[in-house]
Amino acid sequence: MAFLAPLLLLGLAALAVPVLVHLIHRERDQLIQFPSLMFLERVPYRSMRRQKIRHWPLFLLRCAAFILLVLAFARPFFTSATAVAGALGGGREIVVLLDQSYSMAYGDRWARAQAAALREIDALGADDRATLILFARNAEAGARSSIDHASVRSAITRAEVGVEVTRFGPALKLAEGILDVSEVSDREAILISDFQKNGWAGDEGIAFAEGVVLRPISVADADTSNLSIASVSFEREPFSAGEQVTASARLVNLGTNDATRVPVTLELDGREVATRSVEVEATGTATVAFDPFIVGEDQRRGTVRIGDDLLLQDNAFHFTLSPGQLVTVLIVEADAPNPDSSLYLERALAIGSTPSFVTEVMAVSDLTADALVGRSVVILNDTAPPASAVGDALTAFVENGGGVLAILGERVRWPSGAPALLPGSFTAAADRIGSRGRVLGYVDYSHPVFDVFNAPRSGDLSSARFFQYRPFTVTDPESVLARFDDGQVALAGHDLGRGRVLAWASTLDSYWNDLALKPVYLPFVHQLAKHLAGYVDPTDWHTTAQILDVASLYAASGHRLEPDRDDPVAVSPTGDRLPIRVREAAVLFELAEQGFYEMHTSGADVDVPLAVAVNADRGESDLTMLDPEELAGAITGRAGAMAPGNLVARERSPEETEGRQGLWRYLLVVALLLLAAETVLSNRMSRVART
Repeated sequence: MAFLAPLLLLGLAALAVPVLVHLIHRERDQLIQFPSLMFLERVPYRSMRRQKIRHWPLFLLRCAAFILLVLAFARPFFTSATAVAGALGGGREIVVLLDQSYSMAYGDRWARAQAAALREIDALGADDRATLILFARNAEAGARSSIDHASVRSAITRAEVGVEVTRFGPALKLAEGILDVSEVSDREAILISDFQKNGWAGDEGIAFAEGVVLRPISVADADTSNLSIASVSFEREPFSAGEQVTASARLVNLGTNDATRVPVTLELDGREVATRSVEVEATGTATVAFDPFIVGEDQRRGTVRIGDDLLLQDNAFHFTLSPGQLVTVLIVEADAPNPDSSLYLERALAIGSTPSFVTEVMAVSDLTADALVGRSVVILNDTAPPASAVGDALTAFVENGGGVLAILGERVRWPSGAPALLPGSFTAAADRIGSRGRVLGYVDYSHPVFDVFNAPRSGDLSSARFFQYRPFTVTDPESVLARFDDGQVALAGHDLGRGRVLAWASTLDSYWNDLALKPVYLPFVHQLAKHLAGYVDPTDWHTTAQILDVASLYAASGHRLEPDRDDPVAVSPTGDRLPIRVREAAVLFELAEQGFYEMHTSGADVDVPLAVAVNADRGESDLTMLDPEELAGAITGRAGAMAPGNLVARERSPEETEGRQGLWRYLLVVALLLLAAETVLSNRMSRVART
């Protein structure tokens, strides 16, 4: 026990004053004139009874009341949690929030965090209840309000650092709910963390109830130096039957000291192929480029590694590279086309690496069924397909997953025997040369062709002027993707089998409009080709806790998962086999570990193995510590206020501890009761003495 005002205990010395006065008191001689003493009996004078305490109960009551009053004014408090529980009656309710995000693996943070959590459990009394919450991005509570402290200790000992980022919100919200329903008056949440700044956004909406205390225990280090591989980028170029890929790793130094002679290693398919040495300035970045390598028909796995430091989780970056990242485009034009009718298309498709477009121009009279083999997209530039076996081959091409773009210029005529590919029909060209032309008045920005233009300052499609176009009547109104400002259809599309067909009611050169001269032309042409090819932007890696659509993963590699037949099995980086059930909807799978997952369709006729690279979220690499006062203000509404629910980055002060316990109130009440009993007893003894 300790006292907030220990000097007031000197008041206990005053307790001896009335006792001493009573014991040493002597009556004064008093002279009284009396006529004669001859008729009185001589009796010896005695004063011994004045020197003894006759009413011990009354004396003890007064002393006890005085002592309790002095102790109450000295403001006592217990420093031991067990003593508090025993003195105030009932147990405590604590919630230990233990951060297991991967930044806790920095140095010995995790060992110190576990030790701090165990100390809190060891300090509990027999009636105290405890709940352990392990948290990172999400929070998970063990047995709630448990008095089995041994099981809580065991859970703390078994816990391990994960690979996810820090998020304080879910853990604090869970602790708030547990303590709100507790019937114990002494409730406390103990937050053990490195208090990473990225873990608190400030809009979590958490406010602890009055009387609930949130006490932090920080295991952060003064030195937060860390070198991380932030990302790996790739440049792809066509090469023979595959691609030539150049990998570049971006390193970030998050410390205040320069990093010198850092080894950076590239591994491909488990084999080390190159090592570079690099220097990274303090709080700076550096890029390391490796020699090109070839990606052929098979998927390749790669890892970039740097030397070890105090945080190992961000020292490796995993990726996969798959073939088929090229989109092959065949431009079919009329036998006597307008000069340079395909020039803008060719130049637009020649630019870009994600994906890379391989373009070939051919006259319609030269088109054969063999020319369609290996193509992703066929562009009918101001021409119709021939009404022959080639036309049937083009239809089969679309039904098997290919894409066709029909550009309806001035020379196109769609004969009756031509394949029925279009989502409607068109008539003779409408001339708007005499006016200022037409603009795009309606665009379906939710469609994949136009979604890149939906963001602010992403390009103005209405800036182009159209002076001629083909009036187009659609079979299905839902197929309209864009209209001119007079209501006529500008772009329409539909699915045919497993492929797609788009019809553009003007040209993609500079004859009927000036779209080719606008900045939006290049991304517009790229989006048309990517949509028709069914191209999915390659995901070379994923992050932990990300939800993977396995069906889309296989679709991007050219395979379709059939329900009840192609149920994949995922093998985690640690070797666990995780079955995945295929249904008609999306097939979702959570990526919980860092490294490479292997997907197998063992139940199918042919096993299609795919690898998925998973990396820890690099947002956790920044070890900057959160300002506790900022977090306190977000929780209590009063930054730095010394109030219940406040979070401060230190242990409780004696004033806070004494204020929480309030023992002086109990002492004062007992003292008043003793004084009341003393009054009743003294009155009764006075009446007895008078009788």
